[in-house]
Amino acid sequence: MRLKHYFGVLILLSISSFAFSQSNFGEIRGKVTDKKTRSALEYATVVLKKEGIVKTSTASDENGNYYLKTIDPGEYSIEVTYVGYKKYVANKINVTSGSITFWNIEVQEVSDKGVDIDEVTVIDYKKKLVEEDENKNTITSKDIMKMPQRGIGAIANTSSGVNVKGGSISFLGNRTDGTRIFIDGVPVIGNSTVPTIGVEQIDLIQSGVPAMFGDLTGGAINMTTKGPSRLHSKYFEYVTSSLFDKWHYNTLEMAFSGPLKVINIGGGDKERVLFGYNISGHLEYQKDNSPTVMGSWAVKDDVLENIKNNPLTENPNGGGFIPTSSYLTKNDLVLNKARQNVPFYLGVVNTKFEFTPSKQSVLTFFASGSYQKARGYNYYSSLLNSEEYNLSTNQTYRAYLRYTQKIGYQSGTKKEKDAKTPLVSDAFYSIRVDYQTSISKSEHNVHKDKIFDYGYLGKFTHYRAPVYDWQDKTQKYIVYNSKTAKNDTVTRQGYWELTGFKDTMITYEAGDQNPLRSKYTENAFDYFKSFGLRGATSDGMISTFNGLLNGYNLPNTYSLWYNPGTIISGYSKGQYERFSIYAIGEASINAGKKKENKHDLQFGMTYEQNIASSYGISANSLWVLMPQLANKHISSLDKITQGDYILNSIQSYDELGRFLDTVKYNVRLDKDQQSTFDKNLRAKLIADGAVDVYGNKITETSYIDINSLSPDYFSLDMFNADDLFNKNNQYVSYYGYDYLGNRTRKKFGINDFLNDKEKRSLGSFAPIYSAAWFQDKFAIKDMIFRVGLRIERYDANQPTLKDPYSLYPIKTVGEVSEINSVKINHPDNIDNDYAIYVNSAKSPTKVVGYRNGNTWYNSSGVEVENPEIIAQLSNNSVIQPYLVDYSNKDIAKEAFKDYEPQINILPRIWFSFPINKEALFFANYDVLTQRPTDGATFCPISSYYLLESDQSRFIANSALKPRVKTMYELGYKQKLSKVSSISIIASYSETRNDFGQFAYNQAYPVSYTSYSNIDFSTNKAFRAEYQYRGVKNFQLSANYTLLFADGTGSNINSQAALIQANQPNLRSLYPLDVDFRHNFNSTFTWTYEGGKDYNGPIWKGKRVFENSNASFIVLARSGSPYTANASPTSTAQAALGTVTRSQIKGNPFGSRLPWQFKADVNFSKSFEIKKKQIKDNRINVTEITVFLWVQNIFNRKNVEGVYAFSGLPNDDGFLSSPEGQQVIAQQVSQQSFIDLYNISVNNPYNYSTPRLIRLGLRFTL
Repeated sequence: MRLKHYFGVLILLSISSFAFSQSNFGEIRGKVTDKKTRSALEYATVVLKKEGIVKTSTASDENGNYYLKTIDPGEYSIEVTYVGYKKYVANKINVTSGSITFWNIEVQEVSDKGVDIDEVTVIDYKKKLVEEDENKNTITSKDIMKMPQRGIGAIANTSSGVNVKGGSISFLGNRTDGTRIFIDGVPVIGNSTVPTIGVEQIDLIQSGVPAMFGDLTGGAINMTTKGPSRLHSKYFEYVTSSLFDKWHYNTLEMAFSGPLKVINIGGGDKERVLFGYNISGHLEYQKDNSPTVMGSWAVKDDVLENIKNNPLTENPNGGGFIPTSSYLTKNDLVLNKARQNVPFYLGVVNTKFEFTPSKQSVLTFFASGSYQKARGYNYYSSLLNSEEYNLSTNQTYRAYLRYTQKIGYQSGTKKEKDAKTPLVSDAFYSIRVDYQTSISKSEHNVHKDKIFDYGYLGKFTHYRAPVYDWQDKTQKYIVYNSKTAKNDTVTRQGYWELTGFKDTMITYEAGDQNPLRSKYTENAFDYFKSFGLRGATSDGMISTFNGLLNGYNLPNTYSLWYNPGTIISGYSKGQYERFSIYAIGEASINAGKKKENKHDLQFGMTYEQNIASSYGISANSLWVLMPQLANKHISSLDKITQGDYILNSIQSYDELGRFLDTVKYNVRLDKDQQSTFDKNLRAKLIADGAVDVYGNKITETSYIDINSLSPDYFSLDMFNADDLFNKNNQYVSYYGYDYLGNRTRKKFGINDFLNDKEKRSLGSFAPIYSAAWFQDKFAIKDMIFRVGLRIERYDANQPTLKDPYSLYPIKTVGEVSEINSVKINHPDNIDNDYAIYVNSAKSPTKVVGYRNGNTWYNSSGVEVENPEIIAQLSNNSVIQPYLVDYSNKDIAKEAFKDYEPQINILPRIWFSFPINKEALFFANYDVLTQRPTDGATFCPISSYYLLESDQSRFIANSALKPRVKTMYELGYKQKLSKVSSISIIASYSETRNDFGQFAYNQAYPVSYTSYSNIDFSTNKAFRAEYQYRGVKNFQLSANYTLLFADGTGSNINSQAALIQANQPNLRSLYPLDVDFRHNFNSTFTWTYEGGKDYNGPIWKGKRVFENSNASFIVLARSGSPYTANASPTSTAQAALGTVTRSQIKGNPFGSRLPWQFKADVNFSKSFEIKKKQIKDNRINVTEITVFLWVQNIFNRKNVEGVYAFSGLPNDDGFLSSPEGQQVIAQQVSQQSFIDLYNISVNNPYNYSTPRLIRLGLRFTL
């Protein structure tokens, strides 16, 4: 099926010209004139170069206009030659994706007095303060290198309208999951890290979105990577914080660039790099990649060692043992600067190759790979159990192949005099194919994929013996007489009867897989031995004295902290893949008499296939499951009662045939109850000649002592899928893998799962996204318009319930005219497609209600807000839909339908209206959509199958539709002086059909919670931006944002607390958590250039500040909203099981966090070492740069989270409350509880990061 989609797309591409979703090309336009006379110069040669490579060339037309198109974003130089004129060179011309850079050129005639023909006019490009064609913020590579921070979020946070919260980026108050990151125009999955030296520029787009961009409702961040250079170059950079702190931030970056084959060397604009390369890499190690201003508490080494060796202490109040950690006080702890056992490793490699067979075409190949390894920090394990952090790895690989071809007439092509300009010019097409995959894994740091080691503590040997009960009553038996070969009837009274089996003794041998947990069990058995016992007599006896059985975890301390050895990781892995085809076809239509009025048309299409697969297993708990699956078929005696008689007894006699007072039974063998796990394990034991504890060989009726077997003896293929699903308590989850964890590629149907309990096959989630669009960019007098229309199609490509309120088909009004031959008159306002509810699903006699979607009606057709009213009218007060087939209680394919693909038509309008040369108005209207996230919408058939037994009663919604955002923006730009400008922008947007939790109350057979397109939000923003570009050394960029972000939910799970409090589906507008009302950002730099441009101080003949730079970023913003509580709750204990709730105080989200202030600085100084090459007499320059970052230079403890009652970041107010005092009084050690509680509640992540100092050294050769 997937191949059919690909084939269809390829056919479509072969017959049409389309534009791909992110063309990523820029353009340069301008006019070549005589500097003195201002007259246009026709057919002047204009050559565009980058890193010494001729990228393209053209000639000015008869009006002096020139056009350079299909340019990758980056910094370029332009060289202009014209007979009789000086050569002209303009450097540092910055081209951004999807925009036009205007650059007019004035050349000087050599006949002018004092002009030398060999002279070259060289100038540096300066970006215009007021750009007519700019609707985004572009940060160049040089700007990034000067910044006192790295990372997409930190860079984006310097722009107006952008907020970063918890590492996630929000544009203009939109949800953070609405932000999309692109690399060279390709939307990325997995790790998006690009070596800093490999980045050409970063574009931030949050309004006026071109039609080529889609599938986002927040903002777009596009990173353009560098391409090859004309000369071979090398780059090395090392940054470290190890000299200044305990967090040990260390990075090493390297880059290599140059040509592999150059043709027409020395041929001017004919010289061309036929094949070039750019390779960059990034290596990173951090001891702690999330530093905190408060540090991290841990138990002292000697105290921790004692707890590990002696984990339990006798309870002074009686009743066994308690964790030794229950007596920890602050004196036993140490405050570390860095967190323990959280090393972070990252390696990234980017490669880019360009093949340029002609001036008209270029083939680009890009490939990158990243590998990340880290330990999964868990706050509640950080005090005592940091050694148990899980190990997580992620590998991301991406590659694209892009071919660009210019076709037909190109502007600047010389033509016959008076010849007309063709109707179509500057046409090109580009096709790109890309593939990405992200592979992740999370596992125990020691056990890794040894699944059965996770829960294994040691060998428990159970000595089982028969149990006999004395029977005083008379009982009749039918007994087979071997002598007569007939059944005899006997009567017994006063005898012993076998009633079952029980453990008489359990011994324990510790394993070495989980020694810390094993200590608890060893402690219990040592205690038994102190009373002269050889072991325990039951599993319950072990648990009573705080011993652990295989598969069980440790008790925590006061519901605050995990104890040493607590296993907090399972085993999971996953893969996400994306295959995309993009194409672009663009041309200029010269329809008017004036060339300035031509239309730039773009046609586009994109097709994207995603494949998501995941596998996870509760590895620790398998040891709880296996004893439940074993011996099920031999769990009862072969004792059959038939009337007054008992059959199948074994009567005991002496040698004379006299009854010896004992009646026994064989074990009943019930094959139907035998699990697949038992069959396979038993077969292996029998084949291996295994024996039980008494030396008897294992047979079909032998009791298998699971906990006496080694973990190496088990394998997952002993189970079938149903064994692991264990409908009442799921142990495995998967899709795109089989139940054993093997990757599958086949597409499975509903019945593949429902009808095959052995495999329960589930395919990958494979949604399909495609889009097509048209865009026209044109000018009417001085007004520039960009009008586009984008059509997006999203297909979740999965089955979805026909009715989310029932797992089984329900009859509709149109199908029911009578019940039990009694005519039913439905109310007039009830339509034929409404669902019917009756008094009894099994034996209906009357209608009690109706439902249309989420709207309920009683039997009279009156709308009812609470569907529980309908349920109360049924015979058993449980909702009773009128089922199509009540007798069929198995989920069937008939209850499902295919997802209905969603098509959205999205107009985009942007225009710019200059008032004069120094001011302009601009406005835009955008409609954007974004498909739902995989976690919210992918619902495999297993979720429905297990819904009734799932305690959470929570599933994804396979019918989710894309959310829709409509945005309006109006702005004004004004040049204040030659070096400064200001922009004022006002915007309004609303997002509809957003994703939020929704309770399907009175669904059948159970109510459950899922997601729905129910949330709504409105965002109003006012932005003021100021630019100052000093003529000497100083530059300043400052902005202010006033934001009002209101909605029904800050994120997809915002309604969870209300639903849990039985107040579901309430929707009111409140401030969102990204509603930072006031936001100030400023970036200013002071630079001293080198050489003749140096204008700094000279001390003792030394230019001490030559080639130096100081860059400052200052941010200040008001706090985000939160909901205050009226009474204190034990928030510190909530995560580990003690949950209490409070009434809110005031309005929801009516309180605010404190203001935040942060200042960062980067100082750098460069040195040049010049060396003359003997071979070609060329001067090689090596640049060495030393730089120092200081982030949060004033070490501000900015508050990022507070407790709802106290409004403080370090105290929830519970301990000082009457309720807290009662809890303290109940503890074994009150002082320990107080100290451990206070440490827990002072969560370091309620504060921003501390001051960070990093020293760097950079070599450019």
